[in-house]
Amino acid sequence: MRFIRLVTVILIFLSAGQIVQAAEVAREKIAFAYAAISPSMSGIWMAKEIGAFERNGLNAELVHISSGATAIQALVGGSVQAALGASNAVVAATLKGAPIIAVGSNTSRPGMQLWVQPEIQRAEQLQGKTLAITRFGSTSDFVTRLVLRKLNLEGKIELRQFGGVVEADLGFRARQAEGRVSSQAPGPQAKMLIDAAELGIPFSMNLLAVSNDYLLKSPKSVDAIVRAYIEGIAALKTRKAQALKLLEKYMGQRGGSSELHYEFVSKYLDAVPRVDPAAVDTVLEMVGSKGASKTKLFDNSIVDRLVQEGFIDKLYKGTKP
Repeated sequence: MRFIRLVTVILIFLSAGQIVQAAEVAREKIAFAYAAISPSMSGIWMAKEIGAFERNGLNAELVHISSGATAIQALVGGSVQAALGASNAVVAATLKGAPIIAVGSNTSRPGMQLWVQPEIQRAEQLQGKTLAITRFGSTSDFVTRLVLRKLNLEGKIELRQFGGVVEADLGFRARQAEGRVSSQAPGPQAKMLIDAAELGIPFSMNLLAVSNDYLLKSPKSVDAIVRAYIEGIAALKTRKAQALKLLEKYMGQRGGSSELHYEFVSKYLDAVPRVDPAAVDTVLEMVGSKGASKTKLFDNSIVDRLVQEGFIDKLYKGTKP
């Protein structure tokens, strides 16, 4: 009897191991690119942290590709299955014929501020000076141009590329630039001059994009990606203690307090990541394609269906998202 029990226990153990292994095999492996070390990307980080991808049948590898333009190039090239990158990079690539489409957005207004060196008192003092950006075609480049246009300084200031967000911050601290448009202070001496969100510009900082082919052939996988991202945003907004630890973990190399990063999350990240057509119009104008058709640029059907199903409301347990 003792032998039979031992054999039974072993068989149960082996069976359980096979079930776990089968579940892991069943999960689709994907690479998900994010374009910056910024709280604007934290929805993806939290989705990974809480196991949202796994719950939705995906084994997601998060890949940091510095600059939105470069991340979208990786998506177009097929080295990643999804990317959260600069909205202008997504739109510009699509207009040029790249077979990609946006299925979500992270903000509906620019969550960045114009930071300047302490001696700068007024925006007009920046004329003839240098502003630090990551790369041409990136979110920082695009929002900087939006801000300069609003301030009537477009074409009157030099934009200097530094590579990534950390490098651009370091360039500002080394006084290689008099200003920097960023989601957080680029240095301890930086002074906020203007909040871009208060300029009345409808704008999505980053779009969640996939290839048209992937959406066509694997609609359930794209649905799972959007679901996981929405779960990540909900967890950020409803689990502050966990969110603060996550932001400390991922934002370490950029500095700044977790509370400050969480303030950004609470203020700017949309609980319903629907692509705003007005925000796309802003992007089209800035990339020189004002009035172009938006029909092939984004698809809100997944987000709209999840809203109708009450999926997002359930994540917030009746509280306002």
